[in-house]
Amino acid sequence: MLPASFALATFIGCGTASSHLGFVTLRGANGLAAYRINNHSAAFTSIIGSPFITGVSPSSVVAHPSKNFVYVANQGENDISLFKVNNQSSVLNEVTPRTATGFFPASLAMDSGGTTLYAANEASNSISVYTINSGTGALTAVTGSPFATGPSPSKLSVSPSGKFLYVLSGNLASIYAYAITSGTGALQAIVGSPFPVGPSPSSFAIDPAEHFFYVTNASTSTLSVFAINSTSGALTVVPQSPFGTMATPTSTLPVDVIPSPSGQFLYVLNSSTDNISEYSVGSGGILTLLTNSPVASSGTGPIFMTFDSTGNFLFVGNQGSNTITGFSLGSDGTLTTTSSSPSVGASPSSMAVLP
Repeated sequence: MLPASFALATFIGCGTASSHLGFVTLRGANGLAAYRINNHSAAFTSIIGSPFITGVSPSSVVAHPSKNFVYVANQGENDISLFKVNNQSSVLNEVTPRTATGFFPASLAMDSGGTTLYAANEASNSISVYTINSGTGALTAVTGSPFATGPSPSKLSVSPSGKFLYVLSGNLASIYAYAITSGTGALQAIVGSPFPVGPSPSSFAIDPAEHFFYVTNASTSTLSVFAINSTSGALTVVPQSPFGTMATPTSTLPVDVIPSPSGQFLYVLNSSTDNISEYSVGSGGILTLLTNSPVASSGTGPIFMTFDSTGNFLFVGNQGSNTITGFSLGSDGTLTTTSSSPSVGASPSSMAVLP
């Protein structure tokens, strides 16, 4: 039987393939919590020295696929922290100076190869683009960076193929879409961009096969679904979209969305009702609520979700209770609570995991 709570003990040594690293930004503590996560139980063990000091008000974290580097966007001081991961102890050491961004960097994204890093600058309506030095992790702005985008970009993500970048502009209720120039990471607007979405969009996700694009609409508690053109990256609304985020979509305030690693299922995080709506994804992107949906998030004020690198567990960050809840993923798409942590620190804002 899986444990009822996370084990938060001091960890010494890097461990084996039975576990991997996870990182949580703590906006209220200006820190980055680091954990070793058990592959079988999802139990968390705190890395010695955690939490590690970041810049002011860390908003987003991404981990490099080499397992050597971690990047944190610091909204309160308009820069990015680079941490090197000690291969023996897993302790993090910051490499200074920090890299400047635009104003109020809200979200980071990296291509799957770890060659390019993107930052959405919410207050300067721009996207900073950097190449990543594979040996040192150092960031270098590409020619033309920062690139202009829509008002108040709050989230961005690179498509699984690495061909496209999508940016959420909540003020215009739109998704700005860009083709990524191979070799440089530079951006070119896709024909038809920006693409209108529902009112008060709060988050989005791309399915692993790059067929569908999902957007949560906070004010109407709905989910917009689009088909992705594999050649151009353009978005087209699928039939029956938008979908309700619950059987009775009232006062749910969806704030995040994530597909399962297989793409067969989809999960929507509802902040005001502290639960998760579960869907199966059918032909053409049609969504059907699972019979046991929604499932309680086991924390208050849930704000983000991320899948474990094994694909077996989903983690939910709860800002109200300052906890992380772990769920196991069943073969039928259902989520079952496996663990709930004591406080991870003030206001967890994002999470990243390594293999």
